Amino acid sequence: MQPTYDITSPQSLLDFAKGLSGKTLAEVIDMTAVTENRSNKGDLGNMVEKYYYGFQPDNSTHLPDFQDAGVELKTTGVLRKSDGSYKAKERLVLTMINYMSLVDEQWDSSSLMEKCRLMLILFYLYEKGLPVFDRRFVLHPSLFEFPEEDLEIIRQDWETIRRKIEDGKAHELSEGDTYYLGACRKGSGGPDEKLREQPFSDVLAKSRAFSLKPSYVNRIIDGHTSEVGAFEVGAGIGIEEATRRKFQPYLGKTVAEISTMLNFHKKGKNDKSFYANLTKRMLGADTKTVPEFDKAGIEPKTVRVDRNWKPAEPMSFPGFKYMDIIHEDWEKSSFFKKIEKRFLFVIFRKDEYGELRLEKVSYWNMPYADRLEAQRVWEDTKRRVGIDASDLPGSKESAVAHVRPKGQDGKDLIPTPQGTSLGKKCFWLNRDYIADVVQNHI
Repeated sequence: MQPTYDITSPQSLLDFAKGLSGKTLAEVIDMTAVTENRSNKGDLGNMVEKYYYGFQPDNSTHLPDFQDAGVELKTTGVLRKSDGSYKAKERLVLTMINYMSLVDEQWDSSSLMEKCRLMLILFYLYEKGLPVFDRRFVLHPSLFEFPEEDLEIIRQDWETIRRKIEDGKAHELSEGDTYYLGACRKGSGGPDEKLREQPFSDVLAKSRAFSLKPSYVNRIIDGHTSEVGAFEVGAGIGIEEATRRKFQPYLGKTVAEISTMLNFHKKGKNDKSFYANLTKRMLGADTKTVPEFDKAGIEPKTVRVDRNWKPAEPMSFPGFKYMDIIHEDWEKSSFFKKIEKRFLFVIFRKDEYGELRLEKVSYWNMPYADRLEAQRVWEDTKRRVGIDASDLPGSKESAVAHVRPKGQDGKDLIPTPQGTSLGKKCFWLNRDYIADVVQNHI
């Protein structure tokens, strides 16, 4: 197929991409002679460039795919929700992180911005097992550049990642370190993965890439990236400082005082969402969500503690199925994805009169050593499920995490590898661990 677009024009590249809308690559191009990527694996973006645009991709540089137009082509999978709308299947990988060279880069001329300042994003419907060229493009292709209010946060995220590498901690990188721009895992995983050198430590690090978090990609899909946020983020003011300013007027005040200030009161004894909604009101969010939190994938956690900093209960995470976990890998597990997140802890502490007061507010993500311990607990759980699913790690076996029930009731049972049925369980962060975090580490 001969290209019928202007290779120097971003708009022309976008218009040409619209020819794929509602179609698969195989419906537009005769792929019968193509032998590559007939499995469900492969780079659909490269195939679109090569077969649809008739342009041989060069992945050896940090320059955009269409250099004359300054446009980087990205394809990303989406899933169809029950209401017919779409959500991101996964993060959008931008470019690999070169630990050795990143420390010498400056933001404005960084390899990331050279490559991804302007992106042409094509969305395809992900269906497991389909060859990549049989996946159907849905939604309209998008010519995307970062909105100004987001670009400042992305710059600060980039600086955070670079600073961690400068500190000799590339092996400790986590997606929970940052807000919109993540340092995602990009390797085969497992004991045979080839690790990479870093400039200021002898410790080898796993491969990572710059990526936009799935929550941010969802905002691109929804077309909400230019909406007015709850925070006043700008030059020199990141999400953390903007958050501190929002909560400052309420620190030290009782829940009753804060409710009066905001004219927002508990609906009744069983209003389980009251503290979460009160947090949103303090942030100044008028809607059910905080746009910056949605884009960054931040998970707010309201924690109520007694005078001695003890929370009422441990912190729960999504449940797992016994028959599934024995076939999972750690980095694909829901527990791994959760502890890689960034959390906003909003701490209400009882005073000497038993009144809850807003004690402190802080962002937190799990330290590297604790993530390793959580991984050990997960791997021990996987091993023990295969032997006896009724005997799983308890809170006395780890200072960080344990397994305990999280079913609706005693009848909420699921099958085990032993042919029995047991109640649903999930991973929890220990009560004492949460107490130590909120008292001493935030």
